[in-house]
Amino acid sequence: MKKALFHPVTAAILLSVTMPALAADLTPETLWRQIQTLQKTHAIMPESTPYQLGSRTVDPLTTDLANGPAIRSIQQAGGLTKVHRYRDGSLLVKENYNLQKQLVGVTAMVKVAGFDASDRNWVMAAYKPSGVPISFGKVGSCIACHALVRTQDFVFAPPPQQLLPVATWKAFFPKQEMNPKYVALLKKYPQHVVP
Repeated sequence: MKKALFHPVTAAILLSVTMPALAADLTPETLWRQIQTLQKTHAIMPESTPYQLGSRTVDPLTTDLANGPAIRSIQQAGGLTKVHRYRDGSLLVKENYNLQKQLVGVTAMVKVAGFDASDRNWVMAAYKPSGVPISFGKVGSCIACHALVRTQDFVFAPPPQQLLPVATWKAFFPKQEMNPKYVALLKKYPQHVVP
């Protein structure tokens, strides 16, 4: 059965009304509940598509989700690559899928005022598909990679808009294989490779 998708503006309005404000005492469990709200409403991030290309063979398909504050930040700036600061409370989620479109993991970043100004107040998190937290908080490996797009407030645009070069990608994922389709995008769109 195919999932019905909400229009991003509709999802933003819905989520801004139904999601509780993010508090300084955010926990992995409370963040997971907010992620589930985005999943249930199919709140696709602007400029993203369901089951878009991922960079790894372990999760070659991804879906990006966003809440109301994040969507409004993107719309106000005129696009993902034009956002210089996301609003406090912005939540961005990446669902990672295998080739059979089975969820294999979830990563998220949420902006919490006063969390860590040096990293733009982003709380990073990773979960198993069941919601069991893998990492949460100031996750050095996540921050190091996302800092490559610091001028975009640490948020990558989906492929093929922005791509990691092979050497950078391998530095962050040394024990994993690259998705051959992602490698093909690097050759097709060399101008979209993040320096």
